[in-house]
Order: sequence, then C-alpha cells, then structure tokens
Amino acid sequence: MGSNAGSMLVTPTLDGSRPGYYGPDGGFATEDDNYQTSAVDYGGVQGISDRDAENLLIADLQIAAEGASNVISEFGSGDFDALCQNCQEIFTDFVFNLGSGGLRKFPKFVAATLDHDTEVMHQEYKRYYRDGYGELKELEHRNAEFAKMFF
Repeated sequence: MGSNAGSMLVTPTLDGSRPGYYGPDGGFATEDDNYQTSAVDYGGVQGISDRDAENLLIADLQIAAEGASNVISEFGSGDFDALCQNCQEIFTDFVFNLGSGGLRKFPKFVAATLDHDTEVMHQEYKRYYRDGYGELKELEHRNAEFAKMFF
C-alpha cells in the first residue's frame, strides 16, 4: 500500500476556502508548507489523492448550497447569500445529507432557522432512522454533534 506520510486533513469551508491543513505530524500547516499529497494504492486499485477528494467535497458542498438556496427561496427568503453563515451551513448540511426534498420535509425547522428562533430549532433539528424492526430510533450521536456545531 502507498504511503500516507504526505497526506493531510483538510478542513474546507462552505465557500471553498481552505483555512489550513493539519500536517502528517499533527501540527497546523498552511498551503505554503508544500506537503505532498499523492494517490493511495488500495491493493492494485489506486484511490484518489487528498486534493482530489477535497475538490470533490467542495463541489458537492457547492451543489448542496445551491439546492438549499432553491429550497429557502420557496420559503420566502429570496437571498440565501444574505443569510448568516450559520444559517447557510445548517441548510447546506440538510441538503448535503438529505437532498433538497429532505429539507422541504422540515418546514418548521426552516422557518425557525430563518427567524432565528432557537427554541423551535432545538425542538425540530433532530434526525431519526428506522431500525430493522421498523422502530423509530434517534440518531443520538449525530444530533449531539449537530447541536454542538450549530447551537
């Protein structure tokens, strides 16, 4: 298998900017530190490079932001870019994970977020899944992480 010695954890933002990298030694590095990234060999099948993975993620986030913008305009807020960064990221997160149709299924949450009504947002943001028996279960870890990030 190829070496990951030059790989780094990239923390892209919604706008595609790269605030920095965590280098192979775990320390914070900047793009100017010129760490080498290379594709990783997975048993004869070559994966994509860290940079290519980052570019794919940024492209997917931009598509999700466009989808969020379209949904938000249906709720009467015509200027997605005028929303605060936190609101843009919340809506983009929903569309990234659930698609535009998924965000439409949470009209109370969307309205509360647009109104900055954190009480209702706290009541409405949680996600659930159905287990093998059809029982509704809370995605507890995901919900806790979402709350830490956005509230």
